[in-house]
Amino acid sequence: MDNQVEKISSRQFQLLVLFFAIGSSILLTPPALINASLQDGWISGIIGVALGLSVIYIYVSLIKLNPGLSWFSILEKAFGTLVGRMISIFYFLFLFFLTCEVLSNLGDFMVTQIMVETPKMYIHMLFLIPVAYGVKQGIEVIARSAEVIYPTFIILLVFLVIFLIPEGQLVNLEPILGEGMKPVVKGALSTITVPYMEMFALILISTYVVEQTKIGKSFLVGGLAGGIILISLTFLIILVLGYSFSSHLPYPTYVLAKKINIADFLQRVEVVAAAVWIMSLFFKVLICFYSTVYGLGEILHVKNHTVLIFPLLVPILYFSVTIYPDIAFFTMFVNEVILSYTLLFGLFIPLLGLFSLKIKKKLHSKQSA
Repeated sequence: MDNQVEKISSRQFQLLVLFFAIGSSILLTPPALINASLQDGWISGIIGVALGLSVIYIYVSLIKLNPGLSWFSILEKAFGTLVGRMISIFYFLFLFFLTCEVLSNLGDFMVTQIMVETPKMYIHMLFLIPVAYGVKQGIEVIARSAEVIYPTFIILLVFLVIFLIPEGQLVNLEPILGEGMKPVVKGALSTITVPYMEMFALILISTYVVEQTKIGKSFLVGGLAGGIILISLTFLIILVLGYSFSSHLPYPTYVLAKKINIADFLQRVEVVAAAVWIMSLFFKVLICFYSTVYGLGEILHVKNHTVLIFPLLVPILYFSVTIYPDIAFFTMFVNEVILSYTLLFGLFIPLLGLFSLKIKKKLHSKQSA
């Protein structure tokens, strides 16, 4: 995990942004949009993605103002050493619990839909083994793995979309804006929260990109592509299942895949959908855990960050089960809690930091003149 040795391309960074954007959002975003906006959930998704790209633009601006600096170094530069270090500790805690949260999303899905008799703890343990190995190998290996997995991911996703479109009914989309704009705006907030205001974690790995001038484009394109996939899935859920039925399902995307039926021959291919989600979830956990390890190493000034992997692995395994015990609690947490603190860490502090850095840059220019 040496910043002087490991390098990734702008395309690899773009793929990591894409997988991070889809990640757990592929399970959480469609039901959140449908519950908030009913048949207009896909419209909420479009607005949410547009606003989410604005959040990414703030992150890109911070990267361009501080090329080569990590997120924690940017915080210290913007707010001063003492305050910046204190804020960095809270960001580390955010990343730590975000890793627990995404891991818990996987466990909840597996034990409720596929492996119903398996304890959640064992699912997490088995999943964390390749995650820990990937983080130990470094960001370059993680990025290359994303390049290898990406074609399979896209092929499976396109397969699902193509065979689900004939099952849809346009009447399920009516009436458009039947409840007005208020529910639509409320639904858009859920898309901004997850995943866009969590993407500051990607600033931590942006320092490894070789083509620093292309980071902004890669960041925005990856975020847009991920958003389009989430909007498309939400649209398909409403089109095929209808909002009244899908709003009562914890994982409507999984139920959606059960509707594929080609000539009464090709059926029950929901495992394909599960494979798509597990791929994206795996990379999001990888990035979150990598950022957590990297962040703690930055705070403690540890040169070899890999020594922190196991000490962090144990508490993540513990808290992923205890803090988020089941899907019912997590749904309540997402609906009532997550927006408040994600706004603080994902929008307000980066925006304040950006203003602070621009003011300091202007003052420095005046002093130099």
